[in-house]
Amino acid sequence: MIPHSLPTLTFAVLIAAPVAASAANGIEPRTPVDWPDATACLTVVDRQQSAMVHMPYSVPFEDVDVTMDEVADSRTHQFIAFCRDHSREEFLPIWLTWSDVEAAAAKMLVDPLTVEDEQVLETSSVWKDCWFPITPHDARRPITFAEAMKGVDWDTTALPAGAYVVQGYTWEPAVNIYAQRPGVVHVVDGPDLAAVGPAAAVTTTLDFTFAEDTYTIEGCTRALPGSTLSVHWSITGTGVLDWKLYAEDVAIEGEAFTLPFLPPPEASGRTVALRVDVTDPMQRTFSAYPLNLLTVLPGSAEDTTSDTTAGCNPEAAFVADPCDTSGDGSTSDPGDPTTSATSASTSDGSSGDSIDSTGTGDSSSTEPALTPDSSGCSCEATAPAGLAWASLLALGLRRRRRRREAAATS
Repeated sequence: MIPHSLPTLTFAVLIAAPVAASAANGIEPRTPVDWPDATACLTVVDRQQSAMVHMPYSVPFEDVDVTMDEVADSRTHQFIAFCRDHSREEFLPIWLTWSDVEAAAAKMLVDPLTVEDEQVLETSSVWKDCWFPITPHDARRPITFAEAMKGVDWDTTALPAGAYVVQGYTWEPAVNIYAQRPGVVHVVDGPDLAAVGPAAAVTTTLDFTFAEDTYTIEGCTRALPGSTLSVHWSITGTGVLDWKLYAEDVAIEGEAFTLPFLPPPEASGRTVALRVDVTDPMQRTFSAYPLNLLTVLPGSAEDTTSDTTAGCNPEAAFVADPCDTSGDGSTSDPGDPTTSATSASTSDGSSGDSIDSTGTGDSSSTEPALTPDSSGCSCEATAPAGLAWASLLALGLRRRRRRREAAATS
């Protein structure tokens, strides 16, 4: 193994460091895996019927022009399953194996002395026993329309039964990125829910709300009868997520859930992480996280106005549609946590009732504490729009306006 002792790198360092930018592609955007918007929240794979699951995906454009100073298999995609979900504030290691680090080092794309065990999946104390390649390391897929049209066929035969989150990985060192597949895959061996830990996913993607409005968390779960949900939240940017309980012992009815979240007063003007835990009667827990962090703007949507639309904040519109009242993170009156009985699953070769597993299932127990730096820098294709960006944009617009006014009066 290559020795490594320097502090963990951040994304900014990876971009700015001369060694990481030595290739012609050093600062170019990476091409992510695009997952279908219609991806089911819950996919059940009952191996008593079939161990295979097909996952469609696409690419935004073809990316095959590898330069001489890149690694030979640069600009390719690989697919990986993880035995648990993670918050956007907790980063996945950007390197899969030390052989990848060595290949990048041979092209002078990274200084191996700056790479630590926690930045490599196969040696990360948090992730080394929790990742399972779906496509082989030595058969990464070219980023072409023709290749993407094939989709991904995943053979789950050798996996422990349990819940899995799938990531599309873009290999283009020194900056490698992930794109998380929406939803959760429940790999089971029959209909007995007692034989497998629970599964859950959050589908809400709206990344902002107002401090005085209730935010809606939607998602799906599959677990033993009598299982319950709990909601946790944490302010981000402090180094370690300090999870606080918001609601607990919420009864589950069916596979789909809707949970209201009225931001606590101290969350106003901050960006927060959310977590939904499903715990079954056997005390097995799976944690699900939204694909985005949540920016909490001061005030209420009803208190903001613009020249064109009452009830909308025009400066928030660049983040998302501030008038969005759809179920995907809409605002509403505060209420008690509730769940709906709507079915949210698809099944590969099985009915929505078949489940089970023991699983990576242990991954559904208490998670190890993670910090933003513990796993190195991970560049996720689904990046949240934070309050800081809104402030910077507003400040830039105001300064530009003042310069123009000063020029006009001079």
